[in-house]
Amino acid sequence: MNIGRAKIIAIITGFISIAICIAYLLLITIFDFRTILNDHLSNIT
Repeated sequence: MNIGRAKIIAIITGFISIAICIAYLLLITIFDFRTILNDHLSNIT
């Protein structure tokens, strides 16, 4: 029975780590887009 519980904990931990990775990539993409947008706006004026 402990093997089943360990497997469930491993799966949950894997999903949490994947969610953290996706959130990190989204944040990096948003901040990178803001930098490109700011550079573009400063070149217009």
